[in-house]
Amino acid sequence: MPQIQRKTVFQRKGDPYLYLFVEREWYCYNPLEEPLGSGAMGTVWRGYRVKTGEQIAIKRVKDEYVNIPIIRERARLESSMAFRHQNLIEMIGCCMVYPDRGPIWLLSKFVSGQDIDKFAKQIPDGPQKVDTLSRCICQVLDALEYIHANGIIHRDIKPSNIMIEEESNARLMDLGIARMSGGNKFSQFGFIGTPQYAAPEQVVRDVNKNLPINAATDIYALGVTFFELLAGYNPFDSDSEMETLTRQVRDPLPNSDLVPKRLMQVLLKATEKEQSKRYQTAGEFRAAINIAIGPPPSLWQRIKSWFSKTT
Repeated sequence: MPQIQRKTVFQRKGDPYLYLFVEREWYCYNPLEEPLGSGAMGTVWRGYRVKTGEQIAIKRVKDEYVNIPIIRERARLESSMAFRHQNLIEMIGCCMVYPDRGPIWLLSKFVSGQDIDKFAKQIPDGPQKVDTLSRCICQVLDALEYIHANGIIHRDIKPSNIMIEEESNARLMDLGIARMSGGNKFSQFGFIGTPQYAAPEQVVRDVNKNLPINAATDIYALGVTFFELLAGYNPFDSDSEMETLTRQVRDPLPNSDLVPKRLMQVLLKATEKEQSKRYQTAGEFRAAINIAIGPPPSLWQRIKSWFSKTT
């Protein structure tokens, strides 16, 4: 066990483990071991709480990004989101040797699972796949409803940010580029998000600053994600990032034989280009999905619905 001192990062001679002091506790991991995974911004290792041996996840931000002020801001923001919800990854904290430069580590509770796109590919196309993925997406909507109620917009919903735990529980990950509702803290640094899932207001916000980034922005991205999981491809992807962003602003979702018609109508509304025409809350989107995958409405229900719209 390392000697407690003022340092936030500590390594003993002959010991491969790196020790990190976060929130008044020591954590450790072996950077020589095979990482659990790697993404565009960082690499994740299995780590441990020194006091108890509890497994945790430790993400080290890639060195080429660590001295960028906005990345350091996002790291602090992500680590400060101490939310507790069964469909979110619970953060532990952030470790930096220096406040303005140098390595960044983000620590979170350890969750064993796989990305939802890999999970989806293991399910044969058909009603079972639709029902299973609908349940998972509704769990993600539970998480979104929770963070939206706490003033947070995720801004980067995509398959690689949704983990399926024990083949049953969906967890939304990576709140690192989220922001507080009503703020505009990071827009001056340009487009933030992933082009294949970005809502039109994220793409054109630098031109039209009156377009808000709000709950409907996350709903759009989750609608695109849900379509991709069912249809097997991203409808806006192209060889050129500019073309991808142009498609996001211009093109509606295409039809797919793998998406039931009633559910397709839900996804079309979720991904409307005009923000006000989408579902405005995660709860509305979730309710629409549950209706779409449920039994067809009876004749009386259809008549009642038609009558209510005409009066």
